[in-house]
Amino acid sequence: MKKTFIILLLFFGAFFSGVAQDLIFEQDYKRTGTCFSLGTEACVTIIANNYLELTFESNVDSTLKIAEALVGQNIEYLIYLPTDKIEYFDRILTVYCPAFNKKVHIPLLLGPKDSEFYLVSATECFKPHFEKGVALFKKCLYNDAKEEFFIAKEDCFDTPPINDIAKRIKVIDSILMLQKLAKVTYELLDYKKAEVYYKQIHALNKDDSFAEQRYMECRNENINYCEMYINFAKNYELNHEYEKSKLLEKKALENKCNNDSNTEKLDVDIPNKEMSVQDFPNEQSKAKKREIAFAITYQWSWRAPFGISMGGYKDRKLSAYFTFLFNTEFFSTKQTKRAPEFDATIGLTARPVNNKYVPIWLTIGAGYTGITNIKGSSFYHAFSPEIGVLIKIPFGREPKAGLAIKYNFQYRVELFSHGIIKPVNHAVGLGFCF
Repeated sequence: MKKTFIILLLFFGAFFSGVAQDLIFEQDYKRTGTCFSLGTEACVTIIANNYLELTFESNVDSTLKIAEALVGQNIEYLIYLPTDKIEYFDRILTVYCPAFNKKVHIPLLLGPKDSEFYLVSATECFKPHFEKGVALFKKCLYNDAKEEFFIAKEDCFDTPPINDIAKRIKVIDSILMLQKLAKVTYELLDYKKAEVYYKQIHALNKDDSFAEQRYMECRNENINYCEMYINFAKNYELNHEYEKSKLLEKKALENKCNNDSNTEKLDVDIPNKEMSVQDFPNEQSKAKKREIAFAITYQWSWRAPFGISMGGYKDRKLSAYFTFLFNTEFFSTKQTKRAPEFDATIGLTARPVNNKYVPIWLTIGAGYTGITNIKGSSFYHAFSPEIGVLIKIPFGREPKAGLAIKYNFQYRVELFSHGIIKPVNHAVGLGFCF
């Protein structure tokens, strides 16, 4: 009866400690004998692995006499218990394991010189948590896998000193971050970036079928966008909307539309193969060729009807121009009704709106005006700032030349106030641009 009661208690202790506490207590019936004590003391020997470091308490003994011995990887705890009082038959030995923060109670019915042996072991911790983490990772349950790996790394007593848990957790953190970036870029229709993120996720976990599916979807969408970029860029170029064409060409290059993988698909899908990115002309050289950026015009004003103006009129950059005006009286040696005059101006040109429907350039400059009196005996000077516009009218859709119309308003500030030089002058011009 005594032995049956002890076995039942040990069974329940082993059950609860194995399930809830990861500790297993079992009595070793193969080892029996007499307690080698000086008196009538009984002995309890508990053998456990040295990493468990057990402590003991008794409900009827204020102090316990314990001898420890290290045997290989185990510690043998030899506990001497007095047996000279009847209440010792109600003795319960409490075994506490600080490593697990767990305890188990063992009832002891010992008579003089009795000896009992118990074995203490621990269920595996690292291996089941590690294997569960690996399985969850393959199922792409990354947060659950990370939790299992963390337990295997931090909470298990049998974690091997050399392991790759930290690396696996780092991989999961990378995947979780890439998933967030991929989702945001995918929802914003930025398929090229999303393609890169999903490809990186799949590289970190080959079992992630969702990442693989999204990668292929983004890749196909990007190929379609490449086709659209190239087609629209070509159309904008044909319509001389170079700024829009440039933006789409840049977008195509950013999306790597000239990659081998994309090029293969584009060669099949695009009707006009000459529209692929590889065949895009150098944008700057094309702009120089088609801008017809140089203009020369014949200039006329009432006081100086003979003149010429020439300069650069570029789409995206400042340029310079020069104008020279005169009248024939300036070269005459005879007295004339109109005062001899000449005018020279130098300035800058700029396009305020780069649009084919607004082919207007602004001009601003400063010049010099010189007039002699009718008799040629006196010479008068003026500082002559001016502003104006020039309009280009190209010949054809891909022009090499065009018509140029120019107007200038000039305000003359006399350097010596005699009232000879009129303060306002207008000039118009007509010519060509090429």
